[in-house]
Amino acid sequence: MGDDRKSDGGNIGLGAVALVLCCVAPLLWLAAGGGALTIVASYLGYAWVLVPVLLAGLVIYVLRRR
Repeated sequence: MGDDRKSDGGNIGLGAVALVLCCVAPLLWLAAGGGALTIVASYLGYAWVLVPVLLAGLVIYVLRRR
């Protein structure tokens, strides 16, 4: 009749840690990418304005080749 099992919440705590890591990891990746983009933008200075123009030209070139 005596039930000797303990009901501690060890597995629930481990699941909570896994949940937090899975939800925070994409945010950390975005933050790291944003930091890298900031560094590149500050290094390029005003040449950074040409990047969208070059990307648009690349898209037009690829679409015309089809």
